[in-house]
Amino acid sequence: MNKLADIFCNNKKLSWLIITFGVLLYFRGYLFNRSLWIDEARLALNIINRSFSGLLQPLDHNQGSPVAFLIVEKIIVEIFGNSEYALRLFPFICGMTSIFLFYRLSEYYIETTIIPVALALFVSSYWLTYYSSELKQYSCDVTISLLLYLMAIYVQKKLTMLRIILFGITGGIAIWFSYPSVFILAGLGISLCLLYYIKNEWLNVRKIFIAYSIWMLSFAVYYFLFIKDLSQNKYLFSFWELGFAPFPPKTVSDIKWFVKTFFYIFEYPVGLDQSGVAAFAFLVGCISMSLEKKEQFLFLVSPIPFILLASGLHKYPFFQRFLLFLVPSVLLLIAEGTKQICIKISGNSAIKIVFVGLLILPSLFSAGMRIIRPLTVEESRSAVIYIRKNWQHGDMVYLHHGSWPAFAYYSKYNHFTENDYIVGIVPEEEAFKKKYDYRKWKKYAEDLAKLRNNKRVWIVLSHIFECEKKTFLYHADNIGTRLDFFAVPGAEVYLYDLSRSESTP
Repeated sequence: MNKLADIFCNNKKLSWLIITFGVLLYFRGYLFNRSLWIDEARLALNIINRSFSGLLQPLDHNQGSPVAFLIVEKIIVEIFGNSEYALRLFPFICGMTSIFLFYRLSEYYIETTIIPVALALFVSSYWLTYYSSELKQYSCDVTISLLLYLMAIYVQKKLTMLRIILFGITGGIAIWFSYPSVFILAGLGISLCLLYYIKNEWLNVRKIFIAYSIWMLSFAVYYFLFIKDLSQNKYLFSFWELGFAPFPPKTVSDIKWFVKTFFYIFEYPVGLDQSGVAAFAFLVGCISMSLEKKEQFLFLVSPIPFILLASGLHKYPFFQRFLLFLVPSVLLLIAEGTKQICIKISGNSAIKIVFVGLLILPSLFSAGMRIIRPLTVEESRSAVIYIRKNWQHGDMVYLHHGSWPAFAYYSKYNHFTENDYIVGIVPEEEAFKKKYDYRKWKKYAEDLAKLRNNKRVWIVLSHIFECEKKTFLYHADNIGTRLDFFAVPGAEVYLYDLSRSESTP
């Protein structure tokens, strides 16, 4: 008991205990090896089916990822072979690295007493955990943002020409790994220039412009070679329409967008169970740090105006996973706010304990449950395996368009060829905007009617709206007899006899 008490009285030991928990949590999510879901499968098909030079071209399936991220992924697949473990290895390494980088950054931005709170929030964040084991670049975004913040601290300690050039090169490379690194660099660069300008240190301002010039050159090259085409993808920008800020805000509805978005951020991407408590602590932290630690506050919030501007210009969504790289900054401000709240209620230890407990414990408990029961999304791999085990000569597979990417990825491991399956139609775009209008799915009836006279048809449904699924199965039941059914999280398989010549009325 004494040793346990010593740990909780020693912030450094407690911090490393929390880090150990985070490492265990991230390892568990990675080793669980859940199936690739639709977005991962789309990107995986690009990585495994293209050459290195092919990855420099616009990607198929409405995908967009930083070129350097794709090249690293391709190298890993070439070395270790094509598997979920290989595809997710780089995001996993980034996620693990971020835990230690965040700890280091916390030592500079907040007091030692509150570091365990910041770390507990970081390792228990649902979305930080999730993206550390997903084939997407968002975990890399977090790592890059932390590296850039630490690099800025390193440069600021001693502003030598060598450090400035190193900062410039580091930032220039970061742009090729992470889209939002541009916002971090813009914020840090402006903040440093402003601080040195206030102190009338013009030589240092000119030095910062050297780094800025390297970043701008790198971004210009990268933009015209790669991002320009992606920025013209109408599908992606239509899909993320809700993430674009109304600019300039003109109506009450526009103001509501900013308020709603602010509170939603603490759910996604911050990923804390008690989002209301976290939002309150964040606001207190902003006020406290802006008054007492102006420099640190400026660094943490300086990227936000640039992101909002890009969002208002419909260039970058201010929404969900696109903001994952901001989570470390948000958590540091939440930790700062927690410290100030505890100071204000220092006379009542019970209230202090209740507040900190409400902030931390629900998320830690959820994180602990994820060790016991890791996250799943769409377990399409199990669905494909089930079909293979029950496959008979002459069978056919019909893929709902949402299930095709994952099936295409897993098909060759289960000895399916392109002749064994057909991909269903994609309904008109309006069908997705009006999810609950059953009439919008009428084209499914025409598509399924083409399968008549087939004795055994496997229908695979994944990444599908519930109302869409009901309508789809209604049409299938109308022209055939259901013979078998298999379901796993996020994917369902139905076996139909469609040999009847006519549908029932």
